[in-house]
Amino acid sequence: MSRLLFLPRPCCLRWRAQGSPPPWRAHTLTYSTNQKKDNGESLSKPLLVRQRVHRGENTVWTVMQMQPPASTPSAEPSETFSQRGWTVDRQVINHQVDASTGAHVASASKAVKLSSPRSIANFLVSQVRDKLAMGFLPKGYPHSVTPDYTPYTIYSFLHSVSGTLTGTLSTQALLHALGMGAAAAAGLAATTNWIIKDGFGLLGGVIYAGVTANRFDSSPKRYRFLAAVAIQVATLAELLTPLFPHMFVPMASVSNICKNIGWLAASATRASMHKGFSKEDNLGDVTAKAGAQATAAGLLGTGGGILLSWAFGTAPMSLMTIFVPLCAANMWFAYRANEAVVTRSINLERCELIMHDRVRHALNGHHAPPPRLPTPEHISAQEHFIFQYRSIFSTPLSLEPSLQRRLNSLSRPSNWQAFLSGDMFGSTGHKEQYRVLIVPGPTGGKKQQSIWTRLTSSAPSNSAVHVSCWFTENAKSEDMLKGFYHACVVRMLCESKTDMSEETRMQLVRQGYEVVERSFGDLMQSLRAEGWELSHTHLGDRNARIDVGHYT
Repeated sequence: MSRLLFLPRPCCLRWRAQGSPPPWRAHTLTYSTNQKKDNGESLSKPLLVRQRVHRGENTVWTVMQMQPPASTPSAEPSETFSQRGWTVDRQVINHQVDASTGAHVASASKAVKLSSPRSIANFLVSQVRDKLAMGFLPKGYPHSVTPDYTPYTIYSFLHSVSGTLTGTLSTQALLHALGMGAAAAAGLAATTNWIIKDGFGLLGGVIYAGVTANRFDSSPKRYRFLAAVAIQVATLAELLTPLFPHMFVPMASVSNICKNIGWLAASATRASMHKGFSKEDNLGDVTAKAGAQATAAGLLGTGGGILLSWAFGTAPMSLMTIFVPLCAANMWFAYRANEAVVTRSINLERCELIMHDRVRHALNGHHAPPPRLPTPEHISAQEHFIFQYRSIFSTPLSLEPSLQRRLNSLSRPSNWQAFLSGDMFGSTGHKEQYRVLIVPGPTGGKKQQSIWTRLTSSAPSNSAVHVSCWFTENAKSEDMLKGFYHACVVRMLCESKTDMSEETRMQLVRQGYEVVERSFGDLMQSLRAEGWELSHTHLGDRNARIDVGHYT
């Protein structure tokens, strides 16, 4: 990896994310100063930082640049680096894809100019295409799936459409058979209302799938329980519909939306759980048997429901007296089923629970043997899947946040260079595939945070400082675990510090790296020995990476 200190060509740090910036937008943020800081520091070479955002198949770039002093000073004498800050300079875009590898090509970006009807049309088409890709295709498509995924998805989609068409026709026939065929207008109106509520349900499922993305893999127990709650809410809405017949369409639509959310979450998390159950490459067998079990349960439930209807009648209030205890039992069974699942993959919550005691031991001295790491079974018993997780560390952590605010927390050029190059860790820090920084202030108010930022930020939001962690473009699972471990060490170091000057913050990161270098090897051996899945982690699920290198 190239280093960023006083090289003949500009050095850069590139970032990609699936966050809130819109597609086909990028910003070039330029920092240029002609003044030396009060301590006499100045730049002799430019610093360039590129921030990359993936939106569907497009790659959007943000370039932050800090120029060395000009020959003729133009800034006010009292102005400093931190007062100037990073400012938006121009908008650029790069959406080239290598035909042979499918990878995005990091070539020079072109400015987006919407000066003609054709360019506007291309802009709109690309924007719609990116939105559809984010909502309907897996994260990182097409690089995250095998080549046969695309034709399979196309034909499966057409199969579903044709099946829905025939299902709509059969629904109309059923409504007529139930007595609505006497009046064609009544039958058509009933069919229309039925289709409208089904349409809203399908739309709700699509939106939910796009928003939730790959969190089904990182937190399957949480979303499996959410599926059970959503289905019971849908059932309650359907039971109340006869009491408000004039509200049939909205109430039935809400019911169908909840049903589709529940079915989608249940099927997605079921796949993740089945993968964890499989020990002998028998995922297909486990899935098939689960389908058979679900079919048998459905038959029993249908038969039992018919018997209960005969016994208690079909009046809404009579059905409600049966529904309440059955709903309570259903939620209890769902809770116990989730509680029984042992999740062996690593996400933010599980990683904090695993590392907390090991971090404290590493900081307090390493004369005694380190404590045994908790097993997946032990962590699963502590895992939160109903209420939001609250970190056991008092200093907040933000994984892969936006760079601009964090870079502005540093005011000295030497510190910028040390952070970008990795030299702030020490003499060997430039080889690391992650970056850690202590930033003054909380992670940010909820109004300024996306939903995913809130989910991946932990501990109290009013803390004096927070720790930010980024992974590079080439980071593997072990690199992510090392970066997260380093961040946890720094978070615990911050607990005992009151002076949080810039130099103190840089020193704490370096001190934490020394602890990591001594203890991380033993940590990885212990993780493997306890049976944790290390081939992939969910610590970088925000899909925002940095890339340190050169560009022209």
